[in-house]
Amino acid sequence: MEIWTHVLEEMNLRHGPYPNGFTRDIFHSEPFPDFVGELGKKAAGVLASRGLRSDEIFIKFGKAEHMRSLFERGALRVQSASYYATPSHNGAIKDDELSLPLSLALSRDDIIKVVLNPQDVPEGPIEQRFDVTYNAGTDYWLYCVSSAVEPRLFVDFQADSCVIIKDRDRFQRLLTLQNAAKFPNTGHRHGEAVYIDPLCPSTVKIDVPMSKHFRYEYQCEYRFVWRPVKPTANLSYVDLEIGSLEGIAELVVL
Repeated sequence: MEIWTHVLEEMNLRHGPYPNGFTRDIFHSEPFPDFVGELGKKAAGVLASRGLRSDEIFIKFGKAEHMRSLFERGALRVQSASYYATPSHNGAIKDDELSLPLSLALSRDDIIKVVLNPQDVPEGPIEQRFDVTYNAGTDYWLYCVSSAVEPRLFVDFQADSCVIIKDRDRFQRLLTLQNAAKFPNTGHRHGEAVYIDPLCPSTVKIDVPMSKHFRYEYQCEYRFVWRPVKPTANLSYVDLEIGSLEGIAELVVL
């Protein structure tokens, strides 16, 4: 909201009161997703007809060839966290998964605890903004699925297919069985992503691999993380085959 306020003020200076200046021509790097196009319409119809509940399923979105491989053989690629910062990714995918910048509001009592000269802190109610960046400390492997039954995700991820995983526990076990062989000397965990408001975080205890900026909250990610015991940079992807998902999942091709 702070950034958006700056944008509005700057646009007002340049073009006049909102919505002056807000044309499609100003969006050079990230065009508006076409939610009402053919892909969006197909996606809405397919998901609406199934009566899915977000607390019962996982969904993996992607291209048909990859989703068929996932469904038929359990073939999937686990990317490194550093991979997601690749500039060619669109706005729904591109993110810095290795760090998370936050701004904390410190009260007078908080400030006194951390400064060397507490006697110089002014009396009375004060609040000081403190910018801090949390780091993962190492590259790690990350595999994400969604529990959001949202047609827009087809459009956001430029996907024409998805695999709807209906037995979440079984899928989790199949992935966990890969730990020793494919991810030695790592710590593994999985769970729902925690979405953080960077200007008003609810806690200072941040687990970077399981945390995301709240602009991605609509994606409702469920994350599988393998973190090397020894800090490592620039990890490569790992391809897995966990076995056919027939019987616990459904393949949908638009």
